[in-house]
Amino acid sequence: MPLQGSRVVHPLFEAHHRPVSESAMTVDVRLMRPVEGGVRDKAAGVTTFPEPQTVWSGRARVRSNLGTSPSVQADRVVAVGAYQVILPADAPTPRVRDYFDLLGGVSDPSLVGMLLRVVDVPRSGLSWQRNVGCDVEQPINRREP
Repeated sequence: MPLQGSRVVHPLFEAHHRPVSESAMTVDVRLMRPVEGGVRDKAAGVTTFPEPQTVWSGRARVRSNLGTSPSVQADRVVAVGAYQVILPADAPTPRVRDYFDLLGGVSDPSLVGMLLRVVDVPRSGLSWQRNVGCDVEQPINRREP
């Protein structure tokens, strides 16, 4: 418990840490949202879905969470995901089922072309960055960079 009239976290903590976090974001990403509904061609037996909407694009940090598994926090099972995508704090909040298209600007070229599906969007009272749990949606390098 802090002393009366004092704070545990400095009021400028988030403002100080945001540029530090953003300077480590080296992956160009596009946040995509699937459009609900499609058109069914009964004769061909095929449903055609609209192109997904681009919600946001910019720089992010991508790291592996391999070796971690879902955990229980309070009364909620938290799906961690195989990857974590770290966004700037002011980026829009992704939704579960959105996905990130990894476009480039990385020192590891094997990341380019990956699609990462959002499986968990944890919230926090301190927001100098936004951490998003993801799983691989498509095989690596599904297209030419």
